[in-house]
Amino acid sequence: MSNANMQKLDFAKLDSNGVGYQLWVSDVEDHLTANGILATIRPPDSNLLVQPTPTKNAEALILIRRHIDNLLRKEYTSIKNPRTLWVALEERFGNIQDILPDLKVKWNDLRFSNFKTVSEYNSEALCIKSMLKFCGEELTDKDLIEKTLSTFPVSALLVSKQYWLEYNAKRITRFHQLMNAMLVAEKHDNILVKNYNSRPVGTKSVHEANYGGASKGGYKKQNLKAKENQFGRVSPYNRPTNEENRQNDARPCGNNGQHRRGRVGGAAGRGGAATNCPRYRSHAQGASQLKGAGHSDEVCSRCGFNEHWFKCCKASEKLAAQYKEYRDMREQEAYLVTEGEE
Repeated sequence: MSNANMQKLDFAKLDSNGVGYQLWVSDVEDHLTANGILATIRPPDSNLLVQPTPTKNAEALILIRRHIDNLLRKEYTSIKNPRTLWVALEERFGNIQDILPDLKVKWNDLRFSNFKTVSEYNSEALCIKSMLKFCGEELTDKDLIEKTLSTFPVSALLVSKQYWLEYNAKRITRFHQLMNAMLVAEKHDNILVKNYNSRPVGTKSVHEANYGGASKGGYKKQNLKAKENQFGRVSPYNRPTNEENRQNDARPCGNNGQHRRGRVGGAAGRGGAATNCPRYRSHAQGASQLKGAGHSDEVCSRCGFNEHWFKCCKASEKLAAQYKEYRDMREQEAYLVTEGEE
């Protein structure tokens, strides 16, 4: 059967084995009553003011056939009267003595510990109760409560004892009261389990305090190469070779095309002014920004940076040795250039 036909069903179909026949009878009678055609399946009564018409009989027959199994529908397809079909199904599945032993077995085997949730157990218990009531045997609230509390799992004995105390103290007298209390407790337990699984014991993260703060001497650790390149300066430590340094220093600067040679300490050598050189402008802008920010214009003679003096220098011995080697090399280059021009 297609999904469209399944959506037209008002209740569950009657199985070919007669499973759930009592519930099916109750559903059919309720729908026939709602449509005003219940008299179509009742014995003929001449006292009725409105007798069943062929149209009403057809409506009742369609409703019954749509809610029975395909095997039953094929078997009783020759029956054209709803009253006749109703009687035939009642004779086949309506013997209470045939289903009563099965219901008693279900009731005896009912265990609260066999269900995963309280809702599933509640649904099954109420279903057995309604079917037994249809067969003439009714279960009381006392029977349902005692059945539930006596079949608790072993891991929940303390919880079972608490409910027994509530039941003996007459604070729980109805089965639905017990179910409501158990549903609330189950909801709280699920929240606790969810919170525990999200962060088990001993896995709480400890946030680092004052991370990246200043050191004991008050000097913040910074990325030296990033600081050098921030203002467009070329550090002596990121130059690969000495030959490249000489080529960079020999490049023409300014509008007059003259060379800037022998620059020591940021000052232009012989050969004309270098104020229009892009490297000189970037250096001048960086120096002005540092001066405006409160930094010293003097260069540390140990590492070459102008953010501190020699006494406050925190540079490593390796960095100081590299700067000393660079400074000696620059002085030698300036001396050689001066002698050649003379």
